[in-house]
Amino acid sequence: MKKFKIIITGLIIAFGVTTSCDESGLDKVNPNELSAATYFKTSAQLESATTSCYAYLQGAGNYARYQFYINDNISGENYAAGNLEADKQQYINRDVDEANGGSNQFWQQTYQGIGRCNFLIANEENFDASIPSAEKAGRLGEAKFLRAFYYFNLVTHYGDIPLVLNLETKQGGEAKSSVADVYTAIIADLTIAHSSLPAKGVQEQGRITAEAAWALLGKVYLQMGGKDAEAKAALANVTGYTLVDDYRDNFTVAGEHNDESVFEVHYDESTGGGDSWSGNARGNAETTFRAMEYSGWYNVKPTQALLDEYEAGDTRYAANFYSIGDFYNNGTTEFVSGGIGPDDNPAWRKYQNLDNRASETTDSGINARVIRYADVLLMQAEAEIRSGGTDAAALGFLNQVRARTSVNLPAISVTGEAAVLDAIKHERWVELAGEQSRFYDLQRFDNDVYLMPIPNVELQSNTNL
Repeated sequence: MKKFKIIITGLIIAFGVTTSCDESGLDKVNPNELSAATYFKTSAQLESATTSCYAYLQGAGNYARYQFYINDNISGENYAAGNLEADKQQYINRDVDEANGGSNQFWQQTYQGIGRCNFLIANEENFDASIPSAEKAGRLGEAKFLRAFYYFNLVTHYGDIPLVLNLETKQGGEAKSSVADVYTAIIADLTIAHSSLPAKGVQEQGRITAEAAWALLGKVYLQMGGKDAEAKAALANVTGYTLVDDYRDNFTVAGEHNDESVFEVHYDESTGGGDSWSGNARGNAETTFRAMEYSGWYNVKPTQALLDEYEAGDTRYAANFYSIGDFYNNGTTEFVSGGIGPDDNPAWRKYQNLDNRASETTDSGINARVIRYADVLLMQAEAEIRSGGTDAAALGFLNQVRARTSVNLPAISVTGEAAVLDAIKHERWVELAGEQSRFYDLQRFDNDVYLMPIPNVELQSNTNL
């Protein structure tokens, strides 16, 4: 099975915006339509409702487009190389305003995803008794994980935000909650998720596993700061994974759901373009613009600072970037001067299809790898040294990443917490370049405090902010 499909059910589950409306006239149930009262009667219905919680991860506001632009541009991994629109240049310049189109889509679709999770969680009492208890718990675990993940993305980008954990509406909208309160809710959801989700190898391929919940919990604890021992304990539960021999296999269709993959967002080129440009994740074509944006139109290219971070002999450089003289299209075509975008500087190869085709497409089917085992190992290294562990133990995790068969770099040997953290920071940047990780790393390692403003889509409708 390549990947499960994100199919939207007929059930009305479009909750998620934080504003309120008068629903006093909506208390009657039509037995001929799907509703909470007539749904959740079979395993198939519960599965379908759970699957819909994933859908907004695929939208243009998330991993189809703006998730990678926002994170990679703000973190200094990209410069504007081609016809990059003004809203995306705002990320590079760190002058995002409330009207920024991508920020508005990111905010709205993330809260819509939260709304779908809230709907499923709130209707636990309506799950039919005929559905096995373990199955009910697992579906709730998926929804809890996804709600936590949606909120993690919001709190790290905006700070204090409305925290909506139920289907109640408030006149004027939900006021902001503190960062601490949002993290408390995230941890509560992930604690339930990891204890109720099926393990890797048992769970259906592509769905959230218990190990993914532990991995995200470890990431959350690290991001909070001061929770390093908790992060170490959580990450120790991420077992059963190995680094694949060829680093490049993590960013192709053929390499999806390999032994290194912990959590992916699904795309499928065979579904076609559909209405991907609408950005509302309804009837979404399940394809991403990532390949076309980065190395089709060459709207952005990797910054020199990122390129300079790679050591001599690091094969991940060639795995991540195309340079003049490299070949593509099954080795039949060479990148020559003038053929690699508006300038001859290296271009992105990670998540691109050009290795085996002549040109890129707006309908890329390469899954977004959100958490890989390499990331887990580097988080373990960080948690180890930050929690008072030994240099040797921390570097043991880091050097596993450097020892990957296709990388095979000499082991790092430094002493002292500061030096070890510098080594981890370096390794995370070169290993996870273009994977939307650097944004979070800058907050932890460099105390980067830049946040985007709450966007107009919320400010114009929520009078309680």
